Amino acid sequence: MLTHTYQHDTVVIGGNLNALLYSYTNNLPLIMNRLSRPFFVNKEELSLWNQMFFLLSLSGLNLFGDKVEQTRVDKKELLVTTKDLRAFKVNYDKLIIFDDKNIIGLPIAKKKKDKFMVLDWITAKPCTKHDHEYFYVGDDLIKEIHFYPTNRIPGHHPKLKDLVAVSYLNSEQLQDFDYSDTYVKFKAEKILKENGITGRKNGFANGKQITYNLKLKVEKREVRKTKMDLYKNTESLEFNYSSLGTIITNASGAYASKLNGALNIIS
Repeated sequence: MLTHTYQHDTVVIGGNLNALLYSYTNNLPLIMNRLSRPFFVNKEELSLWNQMFFLLSLSGLNLFGDKVEQTRVDKKELLVTTKDLRAFKVNYDKLIIFDDKNIIGLPIAKKKKDKFMVLDWITAKPCTKHDHEYFYVGDDLIKEIHFYPTNRIPGHHPKLKDLVAVSYLNSEQLQDFDYSDTYVKFKAEKILKENGITGRKNGFANGKQITYNLKLKVEKREVRKTKMDLYKNTESLEFNYSSLGTIITNASGAYASKLNGALNIIS
């Protein structure tokens, strides 16, 4: 059942940092078709995303918050379905699109972007304490490994760490078992052992330190498309591929000053 109809000249669609910044600096309403928070190691960008989300929600520009399930484009009308099964209509003159995920009715893409950032979130137990934060590997399957304090144990344990393996794969590789999370687990175990990360210490035998076998478990695989497919703009649809720096540089004076004052992040 249709709940409400909105009327806006221009509407921004996207849930990544570029979309949120563009919406804020241009004072335009935003529809977040999915939440695309920056990767946690990009701390400044993640902090900026969180603050933009808060400020847009506070100002009423974030029309549906994080509740959008699907959007459908039909001429100059947008039908938004939320996760609680409510439906809204948004009439517009122009859509500025930063992310084509969960949008039905877009024109056929001129070129498909076939590169995905794959995050394999891995628990390591029993694992010895260590100070490592990052390994660069450089392969398609595991380009890098980031370590972070485990949240499996209550309290603060900075040297008890789990990890996330970052790979960059195409759609064919994603369907290939040789690039599966199983292979990531085996490869990560080998990399950790080569760098002196073992299972937890388990006493001595014949005067030598012995340890438990290191066991890794992939808890979740997260697949993120690195770039939106390439589309041709129409009279009412603009596909925005601008970099973060370009969006900040092109911000109107009033809102650029407002952004600087509100966040104290951009110098």
